Amino acid sequence: MIRRIEQNEIEEVAKYTYQLNSVPEYKCKAFPADFDNIVKQFCNMLNHPNDELLVSVNGNAINENTLTGVLALCVEPEEKYLETVGGVFAHKDYRSVAMEFYKYLKSHYSGYQFDAAYPEENKQAIDFMISIGARVLASEYEYRLHKNYFSKQPETYYIIELNEKYHEGFKKIHNKFHPDVYWAGERLLNALDKFDIFIALDNNEVIGSVVTSSLSKKAEEIYFIEVKEDRQNHGVATSLLNKALQKAFCIGAEELTVLLEKENTAAIHLFEKFGFRKTDTCVTLSTII
Repeated sequence: MIRRIEQNEIEEVAKYTYQLNSVPEYKCKAFPADFDNIVKQFCNMLNHPNDELLVSVNGNAINENTLTGVLALCVEPEEKYLETVGGVFAHKDYRSVAMEFYKYLKSHYSGYQFDAAYPEENKQAIDFMISIGARVLASEYEYRLHKNYFSKQPETYYIIELNEKYHEGFKKIHNKFHPDVYWAGERLLNALDKFDIFIALDNNEVIGSVVTSSLSKKAEEIYFIEVKEDRQNHGVATSLLNKALQKAFCIGAEELTVLLEKENTAAIHLFEKFGFRKTDTCVTLSTII
């Protein structure tokens, strides 16, 4: 049976999820690695008006013997978009549990875009997504930087936090470099409670930008970084990233993560310069429910 969890069930569900997420074969991406942050993430989702925190359970009570699966979902109803905040977790009979969740999604979110991400080791999850018609959007490396290993770099360009004056300039450059992503410029501007955005300026023109999550988590994410073609390889990206990292660590993040295309050696070199190190892989998949 699939159902939403209650407030008093969070710790039991978090314990189950934490144990699975520590094993590469069961791990899901974009998900906290430590127990306390999983509890915090679940509490935030439970209090969100649209997000869903679902369990597959045999019976009514949740315990280690009855809990068979967990699925956390970020839901954007107006955009008909679902994003897993940690994919499907299931210890036994993965395919049958995942199919049970999928049938729930079909009945509640028909027509929605559904995105999920897993490390390469979680073959059962990737195979299941492909079996329901998902396509692979990207196969990337995950890089991480702990605040203790942050190597500050010089800022040679004028970097500011995005304000309303430069909204159009930001949208123009972001959408040019990322024409097919869900988080297009307009959507980012409509969800500034979830993101920090910095821009690089030259002669009052936006020549680059960087977008990071701002969810009051210990581990935040860098989602996008772009620089106009004629300004690349001149230190703009370094200046943007330096400012974004300083802000994230200043407001409480202990770690930053980023996904980098395996063939993008320039981006890998940029992030390694700041102290980022490769920690995992990530396969991102998408389908229409």
